[in-house]
Amino acid sequence: MVYCFHHAAEVWWRGIESKLARLSNLEVWRVPTLASQKIATLAQRNMQLQATIQEASLMLSDGVQDVTLECQRWK
Repeated sequence: MVYCFHHAAEVWWRGIESKLARLSNLEVWRVPTLASQKIATLAQRNMQLQATIQEASLMLSDGVQDVTLECQRWK
């Protein structure tokens, strides 16, 4: 699995998509830029995160704040 989170991920994907099409075991997911920036706010020394997966979304929480991700599957 590859998770793309950089703002230039779309450009990267357009250039490599056809080359990766034959790889049946590969999954490529796009993490929205805003959500990836919110994840950065959870980063701390000795952090402990809790993850909840429900349908197509992932919620990460540090006990004080939480971030919900709804990734887009590209492949």
